[in-house]
Amino acid sequence: MILAAHIQPADVQDRCGALPVLKEARRLFPFIERIFADGGYQGEATAEAVRELGAWHLEIVKRSDTVKGF
Repeated sequence: MILAAHIQPADVQDRCGALPVLKEARRLFPFIERIFADGGYQGEATAEAVRELGAWHLEIVKRSDTVKGF
C-alpha cells in the first residue's frame, strides 16, 4: 500500500519529507513494526523521524544491478 496523503514539493528530498508520511502511517497502521524504504530515505533525517514516532525498525533496501527483469 502506498500512502499518498502528503504530497511534497519537488524541491523536498524524500528523506526530509518522511516525517509527515510516517505520522500518517502510524495513525492508520499502529501495528506496523518494520518499514522498508529505498535509498532515497537513507540518512539521519529519516532515522530521526522513525525514532520520533515509535518502535519501528527501518530497513533500507539497496538496489541490485545484478538482477535482470522482475
